[in-house]
This record gives sequence, structure tokens and C-alpha cells, in this order.
Amino acid sequence: MNVINSEVLVAYSLCSRKAYLLMCTKERGELHEYEQLLKENELINQQKFLAILKHNHSDVYPYSIANVKDGHEFLIDAQLVADNKLQANCPILTRVKNLNYEPTIFIGTHTLTSKDKLVLMFIGHVLTKIQGNPPEMGCIVNLDGKSHRFKLRETYKALIPLLEPLQEWLNQPSLEEPPVILNKHCPVCQFRVQCQEKAIREDNLSLLDRVTPKIIRHYEKKGIFTIKQLSYLFKPRKRNKRARKPPAITHNIELQALAIRTGKIYLQELPILTRQEIELYLDIEGLPDQNLHYLIGLLVCERNSVSYHSFWANSIEDEGGMWREFLTFLAQYPDAPIYHYGSYEIRVIKALIKRYNTDSQTLINRLININKIIYGKVYFPVYSNRLKEVSNFIGATWTSPDASGLQSIVWRYNWEKTQDNRYKSTLLIYNKEDCLALKLLVDELTKIQHSADTLSEIDFADKRKHNSTETSQDIHSKFEAIIKFSHFDYDQKKISFQDNLRKHESDQDKRERQKRAAHKSNQKRERARNKVRKVVHVSRGEVCPKCGHEPLRPIEKVAKRTIIDLVLTKNGIKKTLVQYVGTQGYCIKCSQISSPPDISKYAKSQLYGNGFKAWVIYQRIAMRLPYNAIAQSTEAYFGEKISCGRLAELIKEMGQHYAETERLIVQHLLKSPFIHADETEISIVGINQYVWVFTDGKYVFLKLTETREANIVHEFLAEYKGILISDFYPGYDSVQCRQQKCWVHLLHDLNDDLRENPFNQELETFVLAVKDLIIPIMETIQKYGLKKRYLSKFSKEVEKFYQKMITDKNYKSDLTVKYQKRFIRYRESLFTFLEQDGIAWHNNTAERAIRPVTKQRAISGSFYASVMSGYLVLLGIRQACRFQDKSFFKFLFSGETDLDQFELRKRKR
Repeated sequence: MNVINSEVLVAYSLCSRKAYLLMCTKERGELHEYEQLLKENELINQQKFLAILKHNHSDVYPYSIANVKDGHEFLIDAQLVADNKLQANCPILTRVKNLNYEPTIFIGTHTLTSKDKLVLMFIGHVLTKIQGNPPEMGCIVNLDGKSHRFKLRETYKALIPLLEPLQEWLNQPSLEEPPVILNKHCPVCQFRVQCQEKAIREDNLSLLDRVTPKIIRHYEKKGIFTIKQLSYLFKPRKRNKRARKPPAITHNIELQALAIRTGKIYLQELPILTRQEIELYLDIEGLPDQNLHYLIGLLVCERNSVSYHSFWANSIEDEGGMWREFLTFLAQYPDAPIYHYGSYEIRVIKALIKRYNTDSQTLINRLININKIIYGKVYFPVYSNRLKEVSNFIGATWTSPDASGLQSIVWRYNWEKTQDNRYKSTLLIYNKEDCLALKLLVDELTKIQHSADTLSEIDFADKRKHNSTETSQDIHSKFEAIIKFSHFDYDQKKISFQDNLRKHESDQDKRERQKRAAHKSNQKRERARNKVRKVVHVSRGEVCPKCGHEPLRPIEKVAKRTIIDLVLTKNGIKKTLVQYVGTQGYCIKCSQISSPPDISKYAKSQLYGNGFKAWVIYQRIAMRLPYNAIAQSTEAYFGEKISCGRLAELIKEMGQHYAETERLIVQHLLKSPFIHADETEISIVGINQYVWVFTDGKYVFLKLTETREANIVHEFLAEYKGILISDFYPGYDSVQCRQQKCWVHLLHDLNDDLRENPFNQELETFVLAVKDLIIPIMETIQKYGLKKRYLSKFSKEVEKFYQKMITDKNYKSDLTVKYQKRFIRYRESLFTFLEQDGIAWHNNTAERAIRPVTKQRAISGSFYASVMSGYLVLLGIRQACRFQDKSFFKFLFSGETDLDQFELRKRKR
């Protein structure tokens, strides 16, 4: 009769297929040498410990029911069976109070793993069923003989997700094997060969490195089940022409699948290597379990000669000598680059530098990780980027057919046990061949770097090569030139070549160009002065603006300033052209000559008044017009030609003008009993940044940050004592104030997942329970509003929901578990609105406040950093006006900077 034992349980935690083969079939496979080694070490460890135990204690007996009843202090070799279904082997049971026993197990390694703890937990669970009481503690003894104690009382919950499916197999044996899903445990599994063969026959997606069960399920929903099918999904990425930074480097499994299907090498980027006359290739072998690094191999390539050098440590005591010998040898080649593959070598070198207190930076700077040059850039037609797979594709070979890092650990253990130099020789050959394989790979990458355009077995991922003869290339170029010539705006676009020359212009040319631009601006001001129809004489100032002395002495010198402005009339908007004239004053104390205040309030180069600026701001902020459209409108309506660059400057100036308004808005927000917060992504000249919004439904504050890190939230709300209403972005979670999470986001997620998984009965039951909880609450809100008096009664229903659907529930579906975790994590912040008056259960207010940013993003595509600060100040004021039912247009023309004062003046009228 089949039973559930610790081997099956651990197998299921790693791979359901392995557990099925062990439990429901007669197949046992062939244990890897590494697993055999661990079992041998475990047995030796156990025997040593038992010998010491029997020597020190007389009350040691074999396990039996009679000996349990007699209450002996130690029982050994316990074969524990419970419910005729659960079976566990425990080397030692130790008696504690009330005739209860605690388990002790042994492992064949120096470090503990999650598998070891799982075995101990399972033994504790079986023991609980036998003796009636759960053991408080359990013990694991490692290969060093050290005992590690763990609490076992509350561990059953962790076992339930593993035990329930195994018990179902016992009750109703499945005739269908679980599918093959290769994972990182496969290299040591006894069924590795048959699973690998089956995966290759099926063209299984899990053959690809970094493909998880979650990714497999994602593609299966799209009808993609094989690598060949996956390869047809790859699409060349479109580069953002405005982007200043290249896109982030990531591994594209669809492109990897395409490389496998076509047998070609695909390039996202050309590999860049600077070769030297002398180069070093490094490979290090170690025992991670013991933190011992026993072999450093170095291949030295000088022009046409290649020599291999090895540095060996017999034990941990010899490691320091090996390290110093290696450094001494490296000193002969101070400028040679040191190539390695992967992160293991650099981690080891940093550890040895720290352990033996040696100089670090010079050596670390010489290291070149070839894996980084390949990752996400060069796609070989292989399943993974492991050195052996990639190098094997380009012709590298190894003497031992089973050569691997795992096998090297077995060879080292065998050498330590037997001192047979054949194992040491095998390790040296393996290490040397790894170095040679790395050199072969570096040579291949160099060839790709210089000859990718001409090699037929290489193609570019984003722009496929079109091989053609020289004659064909000439034809293609001429036809493309003719097609470009046919564009209707060809003549205008030719001017852009002159703009590009600015990048290479001299300082003298730049000064000349700036002089011409300044002269053009002066001409515009002069024309404005000539058109003046109204002259306003203003009073001379009485107080010196520099030192405060009064009175100022009048002088004959006259100050003039011509301003183009717009004013509101009963019939619309009127353009004015006014020249302000007034005598200047002289300060006898500081010798400062000052213009009248009504003239000096304008900047020296200012041409446009606040009314004109207000009209421009309204067109950009409220009407969301592009700069070109605003420039066309100013010329058509008011006869004023203005550049797009000048329009952007006006937004910056007005943003600074209303800085005080923004400060008052922030003051109001921080006094509010609640604040809604949200964020959205925008492009700043091709670089993704984030706009954050804070609002209470009356006032709005917007801020730009370079990243999505929530530092701005913590800084803004550092002293806030109210309630933060937000979505489920984790950045908000650590804010030190009460919170309310958005139910709209949660319900959207539940609804979408249920729609995509209509046959997930468990998820459907869970969502139904959420619906039964929330609908009565929403009906009450609809009838009485957000009042604690009517909503607080639902706190009991919430508690019942948690007891029935959340607390101590064990779900099988990943989706249901995801929502269970979300309800647990946000237990307090999901239902704050039941306990406080006027607290919204959604975050729609913040989304409404930030929506203009998303609309402008859709129109403009990208923003400029220099303008964005002023733009957000003005947009925040505009949204505050909308929320308060005030005219943003009239506020801009009013000259007021306090929204509350603007309201008072409005009422007086």
C-alpha cells in the first residue's frame, strides 16, 4: 500500500511529477552521485552521534510501543506510522515532560536547507498524531556535529498545502502523470534523464532557462505550448527616438526561442570587447557548503602561446597560501584583463580579499564578466546561457561526459576521502577545459563584434539583415533617395541638416548666432514701441529698493517699458499695447538709480503682461493645446508672433509666480482629515519619470520624481495625522498614518481574474464571499452616505468573513492564495471607512485629479523637464479650481494668488 513519507513530501515541494513517480509508480530512477554522497555522509554523521550518545547515556533503547510506554529517555531508529498513510523515519526521539518525545534528524551537509527543515516538520506532524501532543521543538544535526533546534508547534499550517494533494492521490490514484516542468532541482533528480528526454520530445517551454510555471501558464492561456510556437511571438522592439537612455537590458525568452528554431545567433546589441596582447581566463572551484575555495585555474594567453596554471588547496588551512600564491602570479601581468563567466568568481574573490585582508580595487577593476556581455544582448541557439551549453554550441568539449559544477563537488569529496590523485587530476583537467571554453567564447564574441554584418549565421533582432549584392545595394539606396524626394515637405526638412551642424559649431559661431537672436528680439520690442497708442505716466519711487533709504532724489533720466497685454472686457478679450513712462530716482546713500515701482515690477526683458501670460497658460493647461497651436492662435487672434520656446518660458515664469499659491494649497492639505494619493508614469524626453498627486477633493498638489520610489510620499506626509487613501502600490504601506485602500482596484482585480479563470471553482467561491460582504455595505452607503453611525455595524460581518474565508484557510489556487494574502496584509486598511465619518472607500478623487496628466501624455507623448515643474504647479491650481467650482480662467486674470481670497472677492461681487 502506498504511503506518504518524508521523501515523497520533499519531492512534492520541489516537483509534483517527482512525487507522483515515487508514490504512484514503481519507478525509482538512478540517484545522482551527489545525492548518494549526501546519504553516505548523513549515515556517517548519524553513526558518530549515536556512538557518543550511547557512551554518555545508558537509557538508550530501540523504538517500540512498549519502550514508549516505559518512558525511556532516548529511543533510536523510530519507524513512525500514523493513520496507515503517514510514515516517517526518525533516528532519535528524546523524551521531554509528560512522556512526550521530540525528534532529532541528521543531514549530510554542513549547512541547513529548507528541505531539511521540511523533513523535521513532517516527522513532528506524524509524531503529533501518535502521541497526541505536538512536540515543542525538533533538532537537526549537521555534518560538523552541531545541533540546531527549531520550534515545531505551529508548523502544521506549512505542511497542509503539500499533504492535501498527496492524500488525494492516495484516495483516488490519478492515471495521468503531472506534466514535465524542468526546474533548478532537476540536475540532482533521479528522474532527470527521462524527464529531459520527454521535455525535448514535447519541445517543452520549461527547457528554456528562467521559464517558471507562472510564465508557462501565462503562455498556455494564449495557446502557446512549445518553444517553436513561442518563437513566432517575437516582435522587434521599437526604439523611442526621443529616449536619451537605452532601454533596460532584459532576457527575452521569445527571442531565445526564435534563435533555437532558426539555429541562428541573434543580437540585440553588438558585444563590445577590447582585446589585449596578454589576457587571463579565470575559473574557480569550491565547496559552497563548507565555504572553501580549493582550486583557482588561470589560462594565460600571450600572443600565440597559451599556458594553464593552477593553484590548489588541500584544506581550509591551505586556502590562504593558495590565495597569496595566486596574487603573486597575477602581479606578473598587472595590465592584463581577467575574463570570467558569471558572478561566482567575483563573489569568491571579494570573499577572499576580505578573509585575508588583501588589496582589492585594482584586482576587481580588471575582472570582466563575459556573462554580462551576453545576457540580454547575444542569443545563441541554446536553452540557457550556461557556459557549457553556449561553449558546446561553438565547439568546446570536455573530457568527462558528465562534467559539471555539481560533479566537481563529488570528485573533490572522493579525493578528500581516498586521496586518490586521479580525482585531483580530473578536477584540474575539468578546470582547464572550462578556461579553454571561456577563451573560445571570447574569440567567438570578438568575431561577432567585427563581422556580424557579413556572417550568415548571425542576425539582428530588431532589424533583420537583408543580404544583397553590391549592385542590389546601389539600387536600394537610389530608390530610397527617390522615395524620400517625393515627400511634399522635402524642401523644408532639408533645413534640419543646418540644425545638426550646431553640435559642431565653434564658440565664435555660437556667439554670432546668439547676437543675431538678441538683435531680432530687440527689433520686436522696437516695433512694439512704434505701435504704442497709450502712454501711462507713473510716479517716481520714494524708497530705495536696495538699502531702504528715503526719499529718493529725482533726476532727469526717464525709464520706459512697453508691455503687450490682454484684458477682459464685457464683450471678450482685448489686446493692449501700453508704454509706461516715469522719472528715475537717485539714492544719495548707496548711489543706486531706481526706476518707478510700476516699471521695475516687470523684468528687464519682459514684453508680455500677466493677462497675456494668463491666456497662454489657459490654452496649455486647461485646453491642453500643443505649443504650435497656441503660437498659431496668438498670431491669428492678436497679431503676435511668438516661438514655442518662448511659450514654454512663460509657463515656467507663471509657475514661479504661483509658488505661493502652491504653498497655501499644501498647508490646507496637511490640515485635511484625509488625503488621496496616486501616481502615474510620464516620459521626460524618453526617460520614464512619475507624477504624484495629493488631494482632499478640494485642493490638489502635484509633484514630479525621477523614480517610483515613495520617498516623496514619506516626506510630504511625515507629520500628517489624518487618513491616507491610496491604491495597493507597496510604496504607500509604510507611511506612518492610518490608511484606507481603494476597493475599486481590488474589485477590478477580482473581477478580471474571475473572468479569465471561469472554471476556477475555488476562486469563484472566494469572490462570491467578497461580494456577499461588500454589497450590503455599498447599499448602506448609497442610502445613508459615509457615516460611521450606519457603517460600524458591518465590523462584525467583516470579522465573520475573515474567520470563514481568510484565517487559517488553505487554498490550492495561486490566485485565491494571492487574494487571501492581500486581505491579510491589508486587514486594517481595507475597512477604515467603516470606522470614520466621510472616508471614501475608493481612490477615484486622486485619479480624477491626475487624469489631465494622462490626457496630456496621450497628446504630447513626452514632456520637457525644464517646463514640468511650472506645468504641475499650474495644473494643480486648475484642478483645485475645478474641485471648488471656480473659474480657472478668471482666477488667472484676477491677479490673485490665494484661491480662498479669490472666492471671497467673487462672493462680494
